[in-house]
Amino acid sequence: MADDLGWNHVSWHNPDIYTPRMEKLSADGIRLEKSYVHAKCTPSRAAFMTGRYAWRLGTQSGAFSRYQPIGLNTSIKILPEYLKEAGYATHMVGKWHLGYCNEAYLPNQRGFDTFFGQYSHVTNYYTREVDVGEKKFENDHKGYDFRENDKVSYEGLGEFSTDLFSRKAVSVIEAHNSSRPLFLYVPFQAPHAPIPTPPEKYRTLYKTRILGDNVSQNIAATISALDAAVGNIYDALKRTGLYKNSVLIFTSDNGGGQGYSSNKPLKGHKGQLYEGGVRGVGFINSPLLRQSGISHNKLMFITDWFSTLLNLASLKSKIPKDTDSINMWPGLERNSRSTRSRIILNIDQDNYEGLWSGAVIDGKYKLIWGQDSLLEAKKPEASCNLELYNLQKDPCEKANLAAAGGGKKKKIGELKTILMKEFRSRLVEDNSPKPSRAGFPSNWGGVLSSGWCDAVI
Repeated sequence: MADDLGWNHVSWHNPDIYTPRMEKLSADGIRLEKSYVHAKCTPSRAAFMTGRYAWRLGTQSGAFSRYQPIGLNTSIKILPEYLKEAGYATHMVGKWHLGYCNEAYLPNQRGFDTFFGQYSHVTNYYTREVDVGEKKFENDHKGYDFRENDKVSYEGLGEFSTDLFSRKAVSVIEAHNSSRPLFLYVPFQAPHAPIPTPPEKYRTLYKTRILGDNVSQNIAATISALDAAVGNIYDALKRTGLYKNSVLIFTSDNGGGQGYSSNKPLKGHKGQLYEGGVRGVGFINSPLLRQSGISHNKLMFITDWFSTLLNLASLKSKIPKDTDSINMWPGLERNSRSTRSRIILNIDQDNYEGLWSGAVIDGKYKLIWGQDSLLEAKKPEASCNLELYNLQKDPCEKANLAAAGGGKKKKIGELKTILMKEFRSRLVEDNSPKPSRAGFPSNWGGVLSSGWCDAVI
């Protein structure tokens, strides 16, 4: 899983970006050109792990901030827990970002045999230090964020985190006992900003390349590091013989961020409900595919990996009935018609602030009702806005059919009805408590730690 990877950040969408390993893996597999995600990190990760829309988990308004006393509801069983019970070895290397203030939220308590990485959303790529820049808190919030299981780890200090995560993921593969099935989850921090100067071996790839559209040399080099990391994982699977029965999935968590990334030609950015914020870069590569070398232009959502993976693991009977996840494997391996025709990208309201946001894709149409962004950006003046797009004819969302003279009043009414039905019956109110000083690293020896909040059950 890439972090803040823009639509225009891979070579098959932008030849100025150097991603040869992923280009070949995607070309030899299936490129997922209509694979949607939530608009921010935590909502997408929660949806991936649970098979539920973020607005059914109370995680829809935005990403968890570092010192919020919050985490993913512990009463909801997540993907690695199912796989572990079925005999899988379950390992995670990378960025968690689903809560850490209580031990019950941590990866080792949520089904992972091993965890190596960071709890929070972004650290320095070399030092693993966090500094959220809130001057009113002075230095209390600065600290170190890196663990191996529940122990603070300084392994790889000074090594670019993308390279470190790649190296550790490869070591998991090489140490794996092939008599057991394996689930390896590798959520990279790359290319989330801020990015310090990447290693020279990646920067040198861009000495003769002209980059534009908010793609700096540092971001491009970090994406090339990500590309090399994915290639290393693939090579390890091949080298150990595990590849012959593996499915390799790549996805971004949301679109590229405003001001430092490019989602061209798509409209919008991370945090927004336009295509640039919610249409993810993705592909699968597997010798188990019946067809490969194709672009899959059928609708799918990040929740769908939950049912797809459990079906592949012969755990269909374990999938909860109330999931928002569809098994996509039959359609993917045959490149046949998708069983998904609708995605509810967001439902959220804040009566105190007077905020509202709903967004749905149904067939070829997409409605954004209210804010075009998640509610962490407060825009009460936009709560009654309406935007309707025909994504089949207008994938870059240039023509708002809800504007005067659009002639789509009936369609708008139908889509609003879909959203209101879900709002009334299944919405879980967003839980976004204010950051707590109890979580500041200064209280915990300068390290991000658990033990300062109650778990949500």
